[in-house]
Order: sequence, then C-alpha cells, then structure tokens
Amino acid sequence: MFKKLKALFDRRELCPYCFEYFELEDTPFRCSSPQSICEWEDDEIYKQHWGDSRKKGHIIQNNQGDVKFVICDKCNQKTFKRLCPHCHKELPSTTGEVKNHIFAVIGSAGAGKSHYIAVLINKIQNELGPKMRILLNPLNDETRAKYRKEFYSPIFEKHETIQKTKSAMSDTSVKLPLIYGLSFVKDTMFEKNKIVAYITLVFFDTAGEDLNSEDTMATVNKYIYRSNGIILLIDPLQIEDVRSKLLGKVPMPGSISASSHDILSRVTSLIEKGQELGPRDKIDIPLAVSFTKFDALDSIIEDEYQIKQPSNHSEGYNEDDVNAVNSEMKSLLMAWNQASVVQLAETKYKTSAFFGVSALGCNPHKDNKIPNVNPRRVEDPFLWLLKVNKIL
Repeated sequence: MFKKLKALFDRRELCPYCFEYFELEDTPFRCSSPQSICEWEDDEIYKQHWGDSRKKGHIIQNNQGDVKFVICDKCNQKTFKRLCPHCHKELPSTTGEVKNHIFAVIGSAGAGKSHYIAVLINKIQNELGPKMRILLNPLNDETRAKYRKEFYSPIFEKHETIQKTKSAMSDTSVKLPLIYGLSFVKDTMFEKNKIVAYITLVFFDTAGEDLNSEDTMATVNKYIYRSNGIILLIDPLQIEDVRSKLLGKVPMPGSISASSHDILSRVTSLIEKGQELGPRDKIDIPLAVSFTKFDALDSIIEDEYQIKQPSNHSEGYNEDDVNAVNSEMKSLLMAWNQASVVQLAETKYKTSAFFGVSALGCNPHKDNKIPNVNPRRVEDPFLWLLKVNKIL
C-alpha cells in the first residue's frame, strides 16, 4: 500500500518499455553523434534488458537535474536522447511534459489480440480520428516500423492472418510496445485545428501463453498492474455453451484451453500482488472485458440486440450505446453460464464494462487468407477507457 501511495504523490515517471518508475533528474542521456565523431561504446544495461550487444552512443550521466538536453563530455555536441535509467531505452520526447497512458491488450492464445490492435489503430487513424477530430501518430520510427511489419502489412496488404505472438520469455522484441501520441483538435476563435489536449498512448500486445501461469505473468507482464486500462480479450468460441449452440454452424478452435473465469482470475491475482492490495481492496484499473470474433455468433443472438448494430461515435463518445452493449453482454454471459466472470469483474474492480467486438468481421479461410476486413465495434473498449480515464 505504501508503494502505491508514494506513486501518487511523487513526481515519478513510468518507463513505457520496462515499466519501472524513475525521476527525470535521474535520467542519463545518449550522445547522438555518429561513430565518426564520437566513439560508441558497450551498454551493458541495454544488453541485459534487450539482448542487443552492439555498441551504441556514449552515455552521459546527468548531473544537471531536470533538463531537456545535455552536452556530450566527449564530443561537446548537444543531445536530446533521454534514456530510462533502468533499461537505457530512449524515452519519448514527450516524457515529463504529458502523461503516458498504458493500455494493456491481453487475453488467451487465439483470442485475436494482434488482429484487434492492428485493426483498432487503423480504424482510429483513418475513420474514427477524422470524425472525432483526434489524431493518433506514432512517436518513433520503432513504432512505425513494428506496426507496419507485424500488424498492418499482414492484414491490409497481404490479406492474411497474423502469426501467433511469441512469448516475451523467448523473444525480447515482444516487450517493445507501440507508442503513439494522441492529439485532440478543435477550432477556436483564433485558430483552426488547434491541439487542445495531448497524451502519450502505449499499446502492449502479449502472447497468450504468457498468461498461462501467474509466475510467468509476474516476470514479463509488469505493464498489466501499472497500466491505466486493460482490454481483456476473450474468445467466446472457448465457452462450452456457445460451442454447443454453434456446433456445425461455424468452424471451431481446438479443445478449450482455459476458461474465461480462469483468465480473468490470473490477471486479477497478478494486479493484486503487484499493487500490494489487501483482500478487501478493489483494483482501480478500468477493465474492458471484450469478447472477440462476435461475427461468428450472429446466428445465436437476436437481431434487435444493440450489439449487432454498428457503433456510432461520429459526434463524440456515445455513452448510451456503450451502456446498452454492456447490459446486453452481461445478459448473454448469464445465459451462457458465465455469471462468475461478471461477478469477478464487478467485485474486484472499481470500474468494468463488457463488450462484443470483431476485428476482422469474417472467418479466415483455411489457408489463413482473409476474404474481407469488416471490423465491428473494435473502437468501443478503447473509447470507454479514454472516457473513464477522463481523457474524452
């Protein structure tokens, strides 16, 4: 509890890569000069965290307090490359100026996390953003390249499913999040398209197998209990009652790997331990429990359900629509013998809501080709998290 209170009252920042707290005055800098001007050197801290042993720019220890740049003590050149003191990744340029909001996208293997992130970001940038006047822009080349190669290209260029996310235990590159700046734009009396608010958003995609045990989660998934919002994706085709109703109507995944209750229970236990909560304390991270592949459930959900209609946030966040979907989802879960999932979320979390989404809007062919990308309601959990974080 003491650690939690300290985080609220001090000026600490949170690294969006290793998710350790630090103070701005403690951050070292890296010389940005090329090797021909300033000799590069080994960085053992970077190597330990990221497995990259290549030489990098000279590290300049900061003894000037909270500054935006320092002068290299070897080549006398100015550098703005501020590093996390714990892992030595270069911090976003907005560090110290705006808050980092970490949104964790988690779920069991096969729930469609990578597809969800790929389609959500594309939808915000190309459809939702222009309508709601919000601008989502990658903050560094690393994010730009990672999203294009691992998320956008497979779905929107190759029209095929994304390969299974590797475990962070075996591939350190998985630990690298997607970091975006989110700008809110309005026309004022004196200026058109004025940026009136700005935050940093950190999206994190985790392998489903990393949620298979609490020990693994505690090792690689620190970002979960230090996040500002959680989108928990659950595959409804792993629910026994849903499988029996759809038998012979849609292709089914293999045997049930983990129950919805078990997935949520593991995540809850990790957060409680990480935040040092007592048995009566409620978790203050907003939780969006989102059931994926909802297009496959059309035949067992009545047409008048709001959840089958397109969401409409073109004139701003539609709270009535989200509340209706939340009520319908809880009703469906009760009918599918998933009452314990609803009870667990509403008992352990201060704020929670339930959603039904479909990233692809169709069932991929056997060769993993996607016939047509037609997403449904992917923006609902994201906008709800912005709302409850008082960003919208």
